[in-house]
Amino acid sequence: MQDQPAVTLTDLVPYQSVPDKFPHLYSRKSWQWVVKQRQHNGLARAFRKVGKQLFVNTQVLAECIDSQLAD
Repeated sequence: MQDQPAVTLTDLVPYQSVPDKFPHLYSRKSWQWVVKQRQHNGLARAFRKVGKQLFVNTQVLAECIDSQLAD
């Protein structure tokens, strides 16, 4: 069995705040496209829906981006 790192609430941010938190990675417009295409661009693992709200696990987002660079 694989040990998964614990997810804390500080790792989960509302998806709308990612361009503000990481402006060097995504502009608002490019982030909107990434969110819409998350099932196809390899970043779906980083997204979590809580009720009607969509959140991003920033640690998993970094892992997804890093794995894309390794390919």
